[in-house]
Amino acid sequence: MSSTYINIHTPGSHRFHWIRIDDPDISNASSVIDPLTMAYVRKLASESLTLIPATEAVIESPVIGDLRKEIVTYDEIASVQLKTFAEKVQWFLETSEKLRVDWDLGHMRVCVRRDHLLEDSLLSVLSVSRKDLRKNWKIHFIGEEEIIRNDYEVAREWFQLVTEEVFNPNNGLWKPSAESPLCMDINPASAFFHPENDLRYFRFIGRLLAKAIFDQMLVSGHMCRYLYKHLVGWPVTFDDVEHLDIEIYNFLRQAMHFDADMLEQLKLFFTTQEDCLGESKTIELVEGGSKIDVTRYNLAEYFEFRVKYQLLGRVQRQLQELLLGFFDLMEEPLLSVFDFQEIELLLCGLPEINILDWKENTQYSGEYESLGEDHPVCRWFWEVVEEYDVEHRARLLQFITGTSAVPSKGFSMLQATNGNERKFTIEGLSMENRDFPSVQ
Repeated sequence: MSSTYINIHTPGSHRFHWIRIDDPDISNASSVIDPLTMAYVRKLASESLTLIPATEAVIESPVIGDLRKEIVTYDEIASVQLKTFAEKVQWFLETSEKLRVDWDLGHMRVCVRRDHLLEDSLLSVLSVSRKDLRKNWKIHFIGEEEIIRNDYEVAREWFQLVTEEVFNPNNGLWKPSAESPLCMDINPASAFFHPENDLRYFRFIGRLLAKAIFDQMLVSGHMCRYLYKHLVGWPVTFDDVEHLDIEIYNFLRQAMHFDADMLEQLKLFFTTQEDCLGESKTIELVEGGSKIDVTRYNLAEYFEFRVKYQLLGRVQRQLQELLLGFFDLMEEPLLSVFDFQEIELLLCGLPEINILDWKENTQYSGEYESLGEDHPVCRWFWEVVEEYDVEHRARLLQFITGTSAVPSKGFSMLQATNGNERKFTIEGLSMENRDFPSVQ
């Protein structure tokens, strides 16, 4: 059974919430509980970050400006959610300007040294108030007073350089995901590299990402898709685990069908193993989990705790600070008009996709192997791709690889979830399989 969660609004409540739609029998959706299709939404508070069932999550719609005046209505947000990505961006930017502090009422001068860029930027960004984050910033590189450049160019360079530094795995805050070296995941061991201030860095990163969106700047780093979902409050599901650790994903999918004898042989407990700088550590999923056997009676519960750990627990400390920093500036109802793929495009921009390079680095298998791109279905596929605009090509790339990022050396450097280079593949399945062609 497959499930889809959609964000709906109920007139009169001024709230948005998620409902689950199952295929094919929508009417029986509420009566079927399948751990493989369960979804969770993050619940953020000043002192905690947890996952709750998606159907229990709500987003309040009012956005109040400095004069205690409502600047966007519930009905307006509901209407914008149905618009195109370009229309959403235009609305978002226009609405965000209503939150910006007028230049005459105050602006900020941020001074940094190039040889201490990350340190100076962190101190500057964390030292200002929430109101200061909404002011116009003038970035200044110390020692470059004689270089004449416009403010936009300097700010754009600062965002690029700082985010390149932040997402550099050598700094220990982030690490390449199992999905792709182009997608960065929070490093659970960040405290080892920054024992005194790793959480300050993530508070800084959250503010930095929000300021980039607010000032229409781009960042130089793509995150794993589950992190974009957490940013916009979208449901995370078991399928997101596949993009983090394919081995855990496959094991958990198989485990749901283990019988009592198999579970007895495996001797599983409510624990998981975490690799920390080459050393394996046992993590209890619940208090006393190392003494709780996994049986057929509690297997679904074990599955749920493992999924929640992968999608939050292992990086809960860092992610909580990142989100708190992000919402120091950003108003969550405004972001609710975007999906998790659109927020990546908003932060990282629309990529330049070379269709010829993509086509030249595509392989064909199954029913399409003999004719390759000359097969009628493959010809139709490329005709459709060529007709796509930049946004839809980016969305197709997100569907295929999990990110809109294009390898710097082109499509010949695409990587599979196991880290090995693997070309984009179109596989034709026989009619006996009664399935659609698959993209790998």
